[in-house]
Amino acid sequence: MEVKKKLVVFLLISLMALSFAMPVMATEATVTQHIYEIETQEVVPFTEMTWIYWRNYGGQLQMRVWSVTNGRWLTDWMNF
Repeated sequence: MEVKKKLVVFLLISLMALSFAMPVMATEATVTQHIYEIETQEVVPFTEMTWIYWRNYGGQLQMRVWSVTNGRWLTDWMNF
């Protein structure tokens, strides 16, 4: 019984050791770099990010738009 247990432990350790030492076949790859130069100093506009806030004020549903980009309210409270 003791020999069988030692054999199983030896086989498990051998299997674990071989699983980490497996050779990996790889092909050589060529690396190309693409470098783009900016020829003009033109400003590129981005879309403004906004959040819409909703509230129920006096039984009336209202909304207001907040500009995340500029950090200010874009509208007053509007009734719906």
